[in-house]
Amino acid sequence: MIRLTGLLTLVILACLSNGCRLGMTASKYRPAQGPRGANMHVKTAQGELSGELIEVRDTGIVLLADQKLRLLPYTAILSSEVDQTPSRYSISKRTVPKPDVQAQLRLLSRFPQGLTPELMRQLLDANGQAELAGVNP
Repeated sequence: MIRLTGLLTLVILACLSNGCRLGMTASKYRPAQGPRGANMHVKTAQGELSGELIEVRDTGIVLLADQKLRLLPYTAILSSEVDQTPSRYSISKRTVPKPDVQAQLRLLSRFPQGLTPELMRQLLDANGQAELAGVNP
């Protein structure tokens, strides 16, 4: 009886430990592999943009798309998706996302703590820009 209980316990532990390997892990999630933010695809009335999510603001997102830093106000975003992320973290219908969605997107951005004016200036200089570009692709 003791051997059967021990064997059953071993089988249960093996099954439980195997279950811990299912789903997304840091080794499978690209933004966890380096300093870049998640890749985001955004549709606006002016066109489609894809690029790295740099910062999430109260009024919109900063995206590095086509070698330009762009400020995309929430009111301009028709739909969006973030690579390897559930659709509940998308921005759509020109509306400000709920606070929990903004918080999750911040964690996925390159600068989850936000950009200081000095950091923003350095990023703009590095991309040859005087200021953030707008929505127009």
